[in-house]
Amino acid sequence: MTNPLKMDALPEGMALVETDDGRWFAALVPLSEEMPHRVFLLKGTSTDIPPALELVDEPGQGYGSRKEAIAAYRAWLEATGLPVHWRELAARTEVYPERNAWYFDEIAQMTGGGSPIVTATIEAVALVIVGWYPQAQVIAAAGITADEAIERLYQKVYAWRYEREQETIQSCAS
Repeated sequence: MTNPLKMDALPEGMALVETDDGRWFAALVPLSEEMPHRVFLLKGTSTDIPPALELVDEPGQGYGSRKEAIAAYRAWLEATGLPVHWRELAARTEVYPERNAWYFDEIAQMTGGGSPIVTATIEAVALVIVGWYPQAQVIAAAGITADEAIERLYQKVYAWRYEREQETIQSCAS
């Protein structure tokens, strides 16, 4: 015979609270030692994404069953997790590879051979190291997508190169 609790196992970080009157509340339990023994009741979903399930009129009223509370938790988890997942995908996506290759070539030419580096987590960051130690300088730019970060890096390198040219002109004039 199987244990019915195992079949209804809660996702990690979730708790259910049942009140005296039989109402159920979905709760989030932080999995850190910094906040032990804390439970946060979920009071609805993000406004950016329509909820997968109908919300009760008053979030403080809870849900009529354990199953409804678990469904509400899963809807909340989806509504809060999907935007983060989408931002991570956007940061890693390169829509204009030919344009980015041109930017990389131009950046290398303006910096004397510096090769840009692009990293992506929840946003994309592009950077290039100009010069050698101990006078090395890092020029960096961030964007929602890799394309945006590379374009911003190009603009910053272009401005940096222009400033250097102006300094050279002024030092020659004096």
